Amino acid sequence: MSVQIKNQVQEILVNNGLDFSIEKAPMMALSKGGLYVPSDYFGLINSKTEEVINTCKEGYTVSQNEEVVEMVLNGIEPFGDKVSVVKGGSLNGGRKIFLQLAIEGDGHIDGDTIKRYITILDSNDGSSGLGIGIGDFTMSCSNQFYQFYKQGEAKFRHSASLEQKIREIPNLIKLALSQSMKQMDLYKNFASTRISRDLANQMVKQVLGFDKVYTSVSELSEKSTRSINKMETLYTSIEREMNSKGDTLWGLHSGVTHFTTHEMSSPKRENGKIETLLQGNAYKMNQKSLEFAMEF
Repeated sequence: MSVQIKNQVQEILVNNGLDFSIEKAPMMALSKGGLYVPSDYFGLINSKTEEVINTCKEGYTVSQNEEVVEMVLNGIEPFGDKVSVVKGGSLNGGRKIFLQLAIEGDGHIDGDTIKRYITILDSNDGSSGLGIGIGDFTMSCSNQFYQFYKQGEAKFRHSASLEQKIREIPNLIKLALSQSMKQMDLYKNFASTRISRDLANQMVKQVLGFDKVYTSVSELSEKSTRSINKMETLYTSIEREMNSKGDTLWGLHSGVTHFTTHEMSSPKRENGKIETLLQGNAYKMNQKSLEFAMEF
């Protein structure tokens, strides 16, 4: 690692609260006789908080935050100023980490300015592999959207080959740049597709499983007050965005991302909002919205 890259890595780790490592330590089990004996499991320990964030078997390979950041910085070197690390953080006590890479050049969708990102998400607790995807931020409404690739080559398992997989990040960043441009083209198609406002009812049913029109009165009566309030708030977000962006698929989809970004509850912890947008219920709702809009 060059001195320049090493200094950049440390700066990113410290500035984003990623300056911790994961220790893989053997665990002990309590026998029937009351004695502690070696276990087949290992504890994954956050070095900063000393919390055991999960357990694993011997074959699990730990990827350190420092390694991931270093590979990302090496991976973006060929792109010069076109891609830069702008944000990072840990999720749920360091169980996962994320990095956001800003892509030079904004997207423009029917008067909206879109900031584009490449997003890297990795787990320290063994719950998932390292994934690379794209994200965007709509300036007019601060709506956020993320999408991770489903292709196997863009999700790395924590196995003995993880180190080699991380070295493939540069090619995946190139792929992400291409995917981001395709996403902008898709949004432009959304913005040029006029729709009836009745489609909002179908969208609500798509993302929540029920709505005001296509769900029976008896079924709605069985929903909790919290669920009904959630539905009403989603309708309000959709109406807000369609009033602003027009009766188009772009306005409809933006209504859902407005709800998931601004109205949906999230864990009450550091980076809780982005946590649910990257991997929680908000992420799932946004994917359902995109899939619904793409059908048209």
